[in-house]
Amino acid sequence: MWAFKTRTMTQVEINKFRAMATLGLIEDELNPIFIFGSINTHLLRDVVSGKIDARAIARMELENRGIDPKTGKFIGWKTEKTRA
Repeated sequence: MWAFKTRTMTQVEINKFRAMATLGLIEDELNPIFIFGSINTHLLRDVVSGKIDARAIARMELENRGIDPKTGKFIGWKTEKTRA
């Protein structure tokens, strides 16, 4: 969805998303700077410290939705036979 210049967002990109939010040019649920807005502080701290792997959890959530994490395309849900 978004093409970032580096693996992590730059301050310029963060500022761009802040401006877009302020101007109402992007929905909050699609704005990456709000992704952790509703997360519990203790969980957020554990993500930052590396105790929780947010990428692994996001990958699992995509799989739970039947989405291929690499392509973003719907591939269907895993059955008990395909989970093993």
